Amino acid sequence: MSNGSSNKPTIKTIAKIAGVSHSTVSRALLDDRRITKETTEKIKKIAKKIGYTPNVMARALVKRSVPVSIGMIVPSMGSQTAYNMDYEYISAEAARREMTVLLGSSNRDIELEKQLCQLMCENNASALLISPISSDVSHVLEICRGKVPVVFIGGKTGDEEEHYITMDYSHGLRIAVEHLYNLGHRDITLAVYAPDNNTIEQKIKGYQSAMNELGLPGTVYRQGDSSDTYGAGKVLVRKLLKENKTPTAICCASDLMAIGVIDELKLSGIKVPDDISVIGHDDLFLSSIASFSITTLAISETELAKNALDLAISVIKNPQNKNGHTMTASLIKRSTTGKAKP
Repeated sequence: MSNGSSNKPTIKTIAKIAGVSHSTVSRALLDDRRITKETTEKIKKIAKKIGYTPNVMARALVKRSVPVSIGMIVPSMGSQTAYNMDYEYISAEAARREMTVLLGSSNRDIELEKQLCQLMCENNASALLISPISSDVSHVLEICRGKVPVVFIGGKTGDEEEHYITMDYSHGLRIAVEHLYNLGHRDITLAVYAPDNNTIEQKIKGYQSAMNELGLPGTVYRQGDSSDTYGAGKVLVRKLLKENKTPTAICCASDLMAIGVIDELKLSGIKVPDDISVIGHDDLFLSSIASFSITTLAISETELAKNALDLAISVIKNPQNKNGHTMTASLIKRSTTGKAKP
């Protein structure tokens, strides 16, 4: 896919015609004294002839003449989501780099997501970081094409996009299953929720792959949706108890779902982890509180913030270059997983 900027004359286009490096072109267009007057005049003449339009924000980034703002759109905010932490870390990292972040929350509504994309373009954001609400991002690209370079963040998109930071959720679920297997668990269930997207499919794929390699039958339950994952966890436990299908361990698609599972198990007199082990995903603030202390999978927020800002700066300077980064989760062992009963 393309954001439409590849057809425009670039610094590299001028460099090729002039027979110089693109760094020489950049300096000449900024009237750098290290470039001879003759070369500067030649480069500016070529730029004018081919209709080159300088990237104002990229020049500002180099010269620090005006503050650079980064747009950021997430599906939701609050302590119950990982997006809250994403914004806090990215905002702090941006401030350290003398940049600002314009935040918008789509509330998981595609029309609001479209409106926010339009507003980011109209407010001259230098680049847009977006965690889309679905794997179909055609509307984002259509709105931002030729206006603001877009960096997609999260597991719903991947290297099919021009600029991305994606998460290998499949790898994370493999780690979770292996951890439980090493604790003696053989009856391990995966709990996910709607809507179906690349993130959920990756988690299912990683779980099923690990279970198959260990020679174990796997069971995936789809319960509820992303608007109430806590409630989905509670309903799932009621369903398992009613059907008399309680496993010895449950991997949940989110920490909030895991909390719902744990709360409902406790209400039913089932101890965690003595009777059933539970693993979450995202390492939300709530997960580290002593009363929950959830074993979970987490992406380094510090690393995510650094990668996001590095990539944003890169696309501001060279929006025509395709680049991205894939991150993997690590397992944080806490109190909700333990050895399986013999």
